[in-house]
Amino acid sequence: MCGRFTLRTPLTVLAKQFQFDLEAASADVRPRYNIAPTQTVLAVRQIEQGSRREPVKLFWGLIPSWAKDNKGAYACINARSDSVATKPTFRLAFKKRRCLILADGYYEWRKESKLKQPYFFEVDGGKPFAFAGLWDRWHDPEGTLVESCTIVTTTPNELLEPLHNRMAVILKPHQFSLWLDPTMTRAEELIDTLVAYPADEMESFRVSKFVNNTRNNTPACIQPCA
Repeated sequence: MCGRFTLRTPLTVLAKQFQFDLEAASADVRPRYNIAPTQTVLAVRQIEQGSRREPVKLFWGLIPSWAKDNKGAYACINARSDSVATKPTFRLAFKKRRCLILADGYYEWRKESKLKQPYFFEVDGGKPFAFAGLWDRWHDPEGTLVESCTIVTTTPNELLEPLHNRMAVILKPHQFSLWLDPTMTRAEELIDTLVAYPADEMESFRVSKFVNNTRNNTPACIQPCA
């Protein structure tokens, strides 16, 4: 699964790598070391065929458009790749509303003795990457629009397997256009992209339990520990 991640990369670098208009992005994007469910995350989407990629802030925890309330949002921070095309909560978003959720590292916990030890995972030496995401629109009882998202997960690679039986899908750059294309509706072709990222292109190390508290949002969260 994926329950915490980081985004410390400057916005100028993200705009170039993920090909979105820098002026369209919020100016208050600051380094974040402990992004948690029900917080906002930075994503990139393409609303219409031929339109430019759009940076957007989304609530992390998908609320489908037909939901009566937002009580199930926390349970929908992740969507399993093997059921994403058929599960009612996700299938419409999978078909029409896919996005890139931007990150440059994420955490996973391993049970050691009676405690859970956090580990930090990076791709290609800490470069920014994109989780495969889905998004949706929902109106609360007062009519306020809420745009939310979820991160798709798959079976783990060799690096993640000792820690968890799921891992977030990290897309390769050449897959971005296919994943974002709003006219792409061939489920089989999309599902083929939802595989584990190569373990030999990732690295991990132990970090302090300081990250366990979601209020902590400093470089200390990713400081390696013995």
